[in-house]
Amino acid sequence: MSGRRVDSGWALVGGGWLLAAALNAYIIVPASFFPVLTEQLSIDATAASWLVSVLFAVGALVGVPAGIALDRFDERRAATLAAAVLVGACLWSWQAARSGLYLSLLGARAAAGLTFPLIWSACLDLIGRRFDDATRATAVGVFTTSAPAGFAVGQFTGPPIVARYGPSAPFGIFAVPIAIAGLAFWVASRTPTDSPGGPADPGRADGGTTEFRLGEFRRVLTDRGVLSIAAMGFLVYSAYVFFNSWMPTYLTTELGLSLAASGVLVAIFPAVGVFSRAGSGLVSDRFLSHRRRPLVAVAFVGTLPLVGVIALTEIPAVVAGSLLLAGLFLQLGIGILFTYVQELVEPTVTATALSALTTMSALGSFSAPVIAGFLIESGTYVAAFGYAAVVVGLGAVFAYYSPEPNR
Repeated sequence: MSGRRVDSGWALVGGGWLLAAALNAYIIVPASFFPVLTEQLSIDATAASWLVSVLFAVGALVGVPAGIALDRFDERRAATLAAAVLVGACLWSWQAARSGLYLSLLGARAAAGLTFPLIWSACLDLIGRRFDDATRATAVGVFTTSAPAGFAVGQFTGPPIVARYGPSAPFGIFAVPIAIAGLAFWVASRTPTDSPGGPADPGRADGGTTEFRLGEFRRVLTDRGVLSIAAMGFLVYSAYVFFNSWMPTYLTTELGLSLAASGVLVAIFPAVGVFSRAGSGLVSDRFLSHRRRPLVAVAFVGTLPLVGVIALTEIPAVVAGSLLLAGLFLQLGIGILFTYVQELVEPTVTATALSALTTMSALGSFSAPVIAGFLIESGTYVAAFGYAAVVVGLGAVFAYYSPEPNR
């Protein structure tokens, strides 16, 4: 791999990272002030949770078709167009929140949900093609840190923005960084030739020039290994979004912390993923001979007892420490899954494999806040934490039986 290609690869990682981080900040920011939203919009906890879940629900519906399209067309243009649509969705949601129109706000958030499978899968596939086997997991791991960084920014900035500018402001304010990041991605994602219409990356089926082979996509979507990784994506993101969406409310209503203090505390959970997601690829590439399964197993097994500790203690310091460790372990697995699934399929259908994982991850992200909200309203937080424990335990079982890539 030439030095110029390596440099362009890391520029692509940087541009994609900025765009995905801004997207994730917009996705999670309502969770940081759910109590304010329920009062402002006169809605209950379940309705509030839909403002996060609807993005993942729409993403799950369009994820596989988006992946098949990305395997056939220009991923760079698709992701940039999705960023432009996302800017419009931000402005729409801001106006809806200002007017107190819950259904309009929900519609704006649903429109934003159309964009995230395109942005996330396109960036991952472009990065996976730009790096070779020796460094792919490291590069993908670094890129996936954009999600916890964005979640941390959303959780941390939401309460102070609300305090200063009102509850509608967080919905619109992220339009600015998304627009800037979209432009940065467009520039950074150029091929090493830096020329329009230059040669595509190896194995790329772009511009509709490769014959459409439905059998390949069917094999990908029924492959045991891909389905196993997709199932783990569902489970790990269920647990991840459960903590990100309901812990701020839990800390304020059950432990008596202020909204600002809970936002800072919960921001720890995704923030540590910056280290564990980046480190997962490095550890796998350098110390585990490119094996992926051990890291996913450690992620689930390490998280399981921490769910119990968080559920059973009311000491803020213990909860904070447990959240930090849970975020560290859980995201160790997230960081490697997106490399793992690409290595199980042929290069011409990696975007489809990624879309299967992204779709199931979105489905887990969508269902977790809704299920947790239902359990909290009809029972107690103990029931909700029990659900999280079951999810993590099932993930450990899938990790044990999943295959290693034949590399």
